[in-house]
This record gives sequence, C-alpha cells and structure tokens, in this order.
Amino acid sequence: MRFEPTEIARLYGRSRVGVVVHKDLQAVYVNDAYAKMLGRRDVKDFMSEPDMRQYIPPSFHHEAAKLSEGFQESSGFHGWKKVYNIRTDGTPVWMEISDETVEWEGGSAVLTTAQMIDNGTTAMQVDHMLGRSFIGVMVHRNMTALYVNDAFAHLMGAENASTFMEKPNVLRFIPEDNRPRALKHVAAILNGERRGDRHRVRDVLDDGRAVWRDLTDERILWHDGKPAILTTAHDVREEVEMNAELIRAKASLEEAVTEVIRLVPSAVAMLDGDLKVAHFNYEFARLFGLSKQEGEDQSFEISALHECCAKMKLNGHGHSTFDEMVTPSGRLADIRMNMMEGGGVMVSATDITDHKRKEQMLDTLASTDPLTRALNRRGFEIAVSRLREIRHLKDKSWVFGLIVLDLDYFKNINDTHGHAVGDRVLEKVAETLRQALRDDDLVVRLGGEEFAVLLPSATAAVTKRIGERLANMIRAIDVPIDKDGNEVAKVTASFGATVGGEGRQKFVDLSDAMKLADEAMYEAKQNGRDCMIFKSFERDTDS
Repeated sequence: MRFEPTEIARLYGRSRVGVVVHKDLQAVYVNDAYAKMLGRRDVKDFMSEPDMRQYIPPSFHHEAAKLSEGFQESSGFHGWKKVYNIRTDGTPVWMEISDETVEWEGGSAVLTTAQMIDNGTTAMQVDHMLGRSFIGVMVHRNMTALYVNDAFAHLMGAENASTFMEKPNVLRFIPEDNRPRALKHVAAILNGERRGDRHRVRDVLDDGRAVWRDLTDERILWHDGKPAILTTAHDVREEVEMNAELIRAKASLEEAVTEVIRLVPSAVAMLDGDLKVAHFNYEFARLFGLSKQEGEDQSFEISALHECCAKMKLNGHGHSTFDEMVTPSGRLADIRMNMMEGGGVMVSATDITDHKRKEQMLDTLASTDPLTRALNRRGFEIAVSRLREIRHLKDKSWVFGLIVLDLDYFKNINDTHGHAVGDRVLEKVAETLRQALRDDDLVVRLGGEEFAVLLPSATAAVTKRIGERLANMIRAIDVPIDKDGNEVAKVTASFGATVGGEGRQKFVDLSDAMKLADEAMYEAKQNGRDCMIFKSFERDTDS
C-alpha cells in the first residue's frame, strides 16, 4: 500500500488512534494522538527527536530493531501485539499496536497504529487464578520474589506466602556453586534471549534441608511494565528420594520398589524389559488403568508409553520427557522416563489437567475486557479468525457486517457523576449489546468508550437495521446515580457501519473494514452525534 504524507495526514491526523510511520525506528510521520501517548506536547515536539528507541525499554532495543527491519523488507499486515513503551517522564504506557508495511516516498516504511490499554499481568490476576493452586507459583526479577502463592512458600519451608515475602531473596536457596549459572539463566530469559524450559533443581532451605523441584520459567510483563519471570514448581522430593532408595537397595530391588512406588503421591510405575507394567501405584492406575471387575488384576492402556520408549531408544538417551500426554483417563500428564539396567523403564507422570485449566482461564483474562466482559482486540481477532475458518470448512464464503460505536459526551458523565457511574454505563452498554445480538455475533471493547460489533453473514440491509436497533436500545439505557434511583445517567452513541469479507466486488479484510467503519463513525460525530453512517467500499453512503 502506497501512502503520501498529505494522504496519511488526512486519514489519521485527527484520529484518536495513535499513528506513526517509521523507517529503521526513525519516525517520518506521527499524529497528535501518538505523540501525546508518548508524553510529547504535540507532533512538532515529537519530531524534534524522531528516534523511537528512546521510548523502547533498553532490553527490547535489539528485538525491536529486528522486527522493524523484517517488516520493512516484507509486505502486508503483520498483526496486533501488546507492548509497553516508556514516556518522556519515565512512566510506562501500555498499548495494543498493529504494524503494516507501506510504500513511503520511494521506499518501504512501517505504519504502526496504537491504542492505549490497561497494563499487563497484575499481582491481583495471578493471585486470583493461582493463589490456591497446589502448584507452587512465584514471580521474580533478578532472584527477588515479587509474588509467591502459599504452595510455593510451603515448598520452600515458609509458613505461608506472607511469611516468605519477609525475606524475598531466593538466591539464598541455591547452592553457592550453582549461583552464577542460575543468574545467567535468569538474565537470558529476562532479556528475551532464551525461552524457559522445564528442569530439575536442588535447593537448600533455611533450616538446611534439601528440596528438589521440577520447575518451568516463563518471561512475562509485570504490572510495573517491566519484564519478570513466572516460575511454576512441583515438589519432587519423593521421586528423588525414591530413586536414591532404589540405588541403595539394589540387592533387594523388587521388594523396595514395590513399597516405595506405592507410597509416592505422584503417578509412578516400573516397566520390565518387555515394557509391561511390573510395579505401579494408585495414581498410575488412575491415569492409565482400564476399568476392571472386583477381583480382577489391573490392566493398562500404555501404547502411548511404548511409543515414547521407542523414541527414547532411537535417540540414544537414557531419559526423556513428554509433555501434555492425553492419558486413557482423559487427563493430561507430563511424563518423565528413565532407562534402568536390564532394559526396564521407570515412568513418573504428573497430572497437569487442573494447571492447564488455570492457564486457559488466564488466557480468557488476556482476551476479554475485565470491566465489561466484552472481547478485547486480541480476543476479537482470535474469534474472527475461528469464525472465518469454520465458514471455509463448511465451503461457505466469509462475509460480515461491522458496526463501530462511540458513546457521545462520555467524558461529561465521568466529570459530572464520577468514574464509578461511568464504569456502570460502560457495563450496561456492553450488556445491552450482548443481549440484543445472536450467540455468534461478537462484541468488543476497542478502548475507552468505543465498542464494535461483528455480525457474521450479515448483509448491508441487516447491518443497518441492527445498527438502528442498537442505537434505540442505548438511548433507553438508564443508570441510577443516587441510591434511590431518582436521578439517572442517560447516554447515546454515534455509529459507523460497513460490510466486508469475500463479496462480489472485492475481498475486504477486517482491518480495512474497521478503518472504514471508524471513518463513518467520526462522520456521525460530525453530523451531530446520536446517528448512524453506513459506508461501503463502493463509497455508497446511507446515514
């Protein structure tokens, strides 16, 4: 797509969506909205220092330069992402941005649009989802804990999370010889140079006892806008102690293994040289056992374990791990295998089903707006992609109606009645939109007081009719201001609508439809508000 400076200024100069065009991270155009997001007074102030690296945290300079270079050498739309920048006063600003390669003055440049959002992962979100988990959870930076749950605190010998956080330095648990390697590992994850993997560590508690943990590390952005590491930990002391016991008791292996495996709380089994189950405990039978009648011997479905053993032998390793295996019981388990002398295999399995459910809940949090429970931009794009795939699987064309609406004079509500009433208005608008639409219609909060509605398979006529109905329903909203409900807040909205998809004339993707609907909405604002403008890509209009 080719842009001229005058053309992009006409399209985006007055938009509340931030827009910047840059080459090699040097801005060649910005609008006022973007300049003010980054703490600049206006466009002129921003362009006096056009180097965008000053707004990017230093640990992300390398990554940002690589992305910018790759985008300039490619073409098309590169998707949305969640980032944070540093304003001129040093405070972080969270944004949803999209990048698109465009032609600009005889060469390629990157056009970035930005919308301010709430900040990233918060301690409250993590604690709500994982605070009561049996899996140990810690968030730390440079080996200083920022958050732990009770399970992690207990694992490390503390009475509870509050007691643990009185001494948040976790480096003290690592044996001195291992500290340099641990610090290097953590720094590499924080800087984005490597991804965290699952590994086993031995820590020494304050009272001198040793604890073995299987842990995973993942780089996240904490609520202060800075990278941190989310660590999940499983207590594997029993498994380690069992292995040690097996080594010490080689002479009476059969008797020792039977008793130790029975006592281990995680799923453990020993396979003989023919890969048949020789010893197992209750947890292993729960995950891999077949139903049996009273008095019958327990039988197992372990064909998947046989395949894992074959891969392990083919790779020439004495041990291996296999993540997220679906067991015959329908549960998900992480599997660890170790070859034994004589060809047998020791198998341990950790049931991670509940943990994955919590991950899915966290993903839901990341895809929805916490105030209105509408989709956010990320969740909207994922849902649209799925709907389109479903239509194509059914050999049907992908068409949709799109309505963008922005509440009129919403700032006056906040200024007059307070943000609590403003929040209730936003909640009521989102609830009204959901109740008025079909199950497969999508409601998204684009940010602030702006919403969008996507109507799969809707024609232009249907889209206009639904837009008018939504406008009437919003006009009817009453939000009580006082306890008695004698005084209420009223609201109207300006609507912009269009249709897109695989039409007869041309293919209109979602991003282009959003731009046109947004343009129509702003025309509705200019026409006096509380009305709807419909635009099509044939430039027909209907107000």
